[in-house]
This record gives sequence, C-alpha cells and structure tokens, in this order.
Amino acid sequence: MAHGSRVCPTCGRLNSVDDKTCYKCGKRLPGPLATSFFGFFGDFSQDGMPATKLVAGLCIVVYGLMMATDASLGVGPGTVLWGFKTSTSIRFGALLGPPFIDAEPWRVLSAVFLHGNLLHLGMNMLSLLSLGRTLEPHFRSARFLLLYLITGALGFCATVWWRGELARSVGASGAIFGLLGAFIGALIVRRNPGWQRVFASNLLMAFLLGYMFPNVDNAAHAGGFVAGVLLGLLLELERQPRRRDRLVAVLAGVGALAAVAAIALSASSPVWKHVRLLEVEAAERGER
Repeated sequence: MAHGSRVCPTCGRLNSVDDKTCYKCGKRLPGPLATSFFGFFGDFSQDGMPATKLVAGLCIVVYGLMMATDASLGVGPGTVLWGFKTSTSIRFGALLGPPFIDAEPWRVLSAVFLHGNLLHLGMNMLSLLSLGRTLEPHFRSARFLLLYLITGALGFCATVWWRGELARSVGASGAIFGLLGAFIGALIVRRNPGWQRVFASNLLMAFLLGYMFPNVDNAAHAGGFVAGVLLGLLLELERQPRRRDRLVAVLAGVGALAAVAAIALSASSPVWKHVRLLEVEAAERGER
C-alpha cells in the first residue's frame, strides 16, 4: 500500500493517496497528471471548468486541422514546431487588416482560436488552464466564456485600429490578457491590494517580454487587458447575478456557436485561395 496523503481541491480535506474520491465531499480527486496540460481533460472532467475545457479543446482541434492541412512533423519551416503557410492561417480564420476585415469582420473572433506553432499553442493553453482554475469558478462558466470571447475579439479590434493594413495576427493571448484584466478588476472591487502584485508579476513582465520578442501582438494584449479590467469591474459589481444566469448562458452558447461559424466562414473565403495560388506560383519559380 502506498503511503502519504492528498488534499481535496474542492473542500481541502486530507485523503489517502490511494483514494479516488474525497471521503468528505465525494468529489473526484485529481490524478497524477492533473497539473499537466494533457491531464486536464481527464482529471478535471467533474471540477466545474466546462468553459475552459471548451476553449482549450477548440484551440487544439483547430491546430490539429491546420496540421493535417499544411504542416509535417519536424523542426523546419512548414512544420508543426515552426508554423504554417500564410494561406493556411487565413483559411482557418487569421486576423487580416483592411480592406479584408471590412468584408470578413468575423476574423476578430475566429483568430482567437488559432495559433502559429506548437510553442505558441502550448504557452497559451497553460496560461488559460491556470487562469481557468481560479476565474471560472469565481465568475461561473457562462460569464467566463463570454469574458474570453469578448476580450479576445476586442483585443484584435485594437490590433486593426493600431496596425491598419499591416494587421495580421492569431492567438489566444489577447483573451488571456483579458482574463487577467478581469481578475484585477474583481480584486479592485473587493479592495484587495493583491491586484497590484498580480499586475506587477504577470502583466508587466508579459508586456516587457512582448517587446523583447518579434511578432508579438502587443496591441491585442493591451486591448484585451483594458476590456478585461472594465468587464471584471462590471461583473464584480453586478447585483444578484444569478437572476441573469439563464440569459448569460444563452449569450455564451450563441458566442460559442459564433466562434465555430467564424472559423467555418473563413474556410469559405476566397482570400486564402488567392494567397495559396501565389504561394504555389512562388514555389514553382523557386524550383526553376
């Protein structure tokens, strides 16, 4: 028999290391992979994080489809670790600047679920998991999902406003900054001085790193963060929020369907087909 104990993350009671469920509250105890990304879907299936799992799952599925469409295994250009062709990113919903965004405004939403390479995906999903554990139980699932969708989309609106025709971006980091902003907004309403530590240790460092590395969309980070702070303030000041739970759940469901529809609409766009044709022509010229 193994020796030791585990703390139930739900009620805080000590359990035997061999226990599968908490003797006090009956909740399933996290397994050995609970702290890793790949153990997320299995070990948190009953821990009240459906919105976090939905977002992470959609990001992973989209990345898998992009891999199947474009990339091969390896470490060089055009591989899963390096990235994808421009046409593939556009096909699955990458953000584009004017005049394309004027005709395809849904890209501010679809781009929130795309990632440029495996490192990009992994870092964002680990950040999402960390925030989801804290914020989804606090705001509850429907509001958490709306926070992700709204702040991510507004972050990319900031990118279009700031970069204009040069705007081309993908990634969940604008929405993740939005979630961090919402966390700070909630702490401010609660008059918790810890918001200053959260800001200093997470956001300031993230912005500095953003300027140190190329191709980081700082406009999306800033836009998502500002939107998140404002929404966090509003949600924390909301009186009797449970009266609007059904309405919020409907809005969150519509938002999730809109995200899937945005990705599907991008696949039907003529833009990526034109870019793919240019890529093929360039490759043919390179072979001559």
